[in-house]
Amino acid sequence: MGVNLFFQGYDSVNGYQQSMLEEIDRRFPFDRCVLTSRDNDGNDHYDPQKYEKIDYDMCANARYEYKMDMNALRPLSRELLTAMEPYEPTAVKMLCRITDFDIFTYDEAKRFYLHHLRFWNDVFERNRINFVFLTGIPHHTHDYIIYALTKVKNIPMCILAPTHLPHWCFVGNDLYTLYERLDAAYEKQKDNAEPVALPEDVEAYYQALLKENKLQKMKVMLGSGSKKEHAKKEKRQIMGYVMRDQIARRQLSRIKHGIAGSLRARSLAPWKESFYWMRRDAYCIRKVRHKLKNCATIADYEKMAVMPDMEHEKYVLFLLHLQPEATTLPQAGVFVEQELCVQLLAPVLKEYGIKLYVKEHFVQPYHMKSFYKDLQGTDNVVLVSSDAESVDLLEHCVAAATPAGTVSIESIANGKPVFVFGHGGFEHGPGIYQVGNEQECRDAIEDILSGGEITAQAVRNYFRAFADSGICVYSPVEGADASLVEKSRREIIDLVVAEMKKAAQAAEAEED
Repeated sequence: MGVNLFFQGYDSVNGYQQSMLEEIDRRFPFDRCVLTSRDNDGNDHYDPQKYEKIDYDMCANARYEYKMDMNALRPLSRELLTAMEPYEPTAVKMLCRITDFDIFTYDEAKRFYLHHLRFWNDVFERNRINFVFLTGIPHHTHDYIIYALTKVKNIPMCILAPTHLPHWCFVGNDLYTLYERLDAAYEKQKDNAEPVALPEDVEAYYQALLKENKLQKMKVMLGSGSKKEHAKKEKRQIMGYVMRDQIARRQLSRIKHGIAGSLRARSLAPWKESFYWMRRDAYCIRKVRHKLKNCATIADYEKMAVMPDMEHEKYVLFLLHLQPEATTLPQAGVFVEQELCVQLLAPVLKEYGIKLYVKEHFVQPYHMKSFYKDLQGTDNVVLVSSDAESVDLLEHCVAAATPAGTVSIESIANGKPVFVFGHGGFEHGPGIYQVGNEQECRDAIEDILSGGEITAQAVRNYFRAFADSGICVYSPVEGADASLVEKSRREIIDLVVAEMKKAAQAAEAEED
C-alpha cells in the first residue's frame, strides 16, 4: 500500500512549502498529500489530482459549513465517538483560541467539536491517510483533533514540537512522550566527563539561564524592549479581540470582502455570508466583555500578593504560566488547571515545613476572580508579587515547580531541582522530578532534601543531548538567513523521508 500523507503546512513564501513536498515525493513517492496551508504570497501551486490543500484559517475558525456541504461528509460512528471521548475535553477547551477567551456554552462548544471531528474524519477516510507529520504542538481544536484521530486510528505520526530555545524543536512520535529521543541521547551522554561543546545558539541560551547573567536572560527571553513593553505587547495580543481598533479592522474587512464578492458573483450570497460573520463577531464580543466582568486583572492579583522573605523562609517556587498557551493546553495534560498543581503540592510541602510560593506571570492580563481567591485560600501558599525577580526567587528556593514550562531547564541550569506535572519534553533530566500524586511529591522532596547535587557537567550533558536529538527550524517568512532556512528545510525533508520509510517498513512487516 502506498503512502497517503497528511502534512501540517508551514508559513510559506516563494514556493517554500511546495518545493519541500515535491522533494519529499521525489525521494519517497507518496500517492496522496493533504496539507493545511499558510501560503503567504500565493506562490505554492499543487496538482489537485495528488494534493488536497485546506485553508488553515478556515480550520482555526471552524467555518467548514460555509465552504462545503456538510451533508456530503461521512457521519460519525459510535465506535469513533467512543474512541475520541478521552480527547474531547481538551479539544473543546481549545476553542478558547478563537477569541483567547473561554466564552462558548457547552452546546456551542460541542457543536464546534463535532463539526471539526466530522470534517477531519472525512478527510482522513476519503484520502486513506496512513502517515501524519505535524509541524507544531497541536493547540487549536482542529489540529488537536487531527492528532487525536491519528492516535485512535493507529496511524504512524511524527511531530516537530517547538521549544523555548529559539528555533529548536523536539522530534517525537507522540505529543506526551516528546522526551523519548532526548532521553535516549542523554543516556549515551550522561556519563561523559569531558568538557561539553554546545551549538552556538544553545550555548548562548544556556548562558542566559544562569543567575549571574540576569540581563542576558531578559534579552533572550523577551527580545528587544523592557518587561513593561513586553507585557503591553502580550496584553494587546491576548485582548486584541475586544480592542476597538481590531474590531473596526475586522468588520471593515468583512464589509469590503462581502461587497467585492457579491459584485464578482453577481449574487448577494457573499454579502450575506460576511454579514453573518459580522453578527457572529458581535455576539462573541458581547460574550467576552461579559466574561471580563467576572475576571481579575494582574493589578487585582498584586493586591493579594506580597514581596517575599526569600532569604529567611524555606520555599518551593511555582511560576504560573501565561494562558492560553501551548505549554499548559495541551502540554500540561490533566494539570492544565494550574491550581490543581498547587493544591497537590502545597500540603505535602507543609509536612516538611516548606512554603509554596506562587508567582503570577507578569504579562497575564486576566484570570477568573475565583482562580486567585482559590490560590489565596489554599493552605501553605504565599502569593508572590509579579514584580519579584524570578532569578532571585530561584536562587533562594529549595526547588521550583511547573506544569511544563522552561523553568524546568532554567532551574537545573542553576543547580535547583524542579517538580514537573505535565509533558513539555524536559521531564527526565538531572534534578527533574515528574510528579502526579502526593506520594510522588513526597518521594521527590525527600530526595531533594537528602542533598543530591545537580552538577553543571550533568546539565551541559543534557543540553548536548537535546541538541543531538532535536532539529533547528528557521521560517522563510521571519527574515532568517537564507542559508539557515535552506539547511533546516533539508533537515525537515530528511526527517519526513526517514519517518515515512520507517512507517512503511513497519506496515510491511505487520502484513508479513
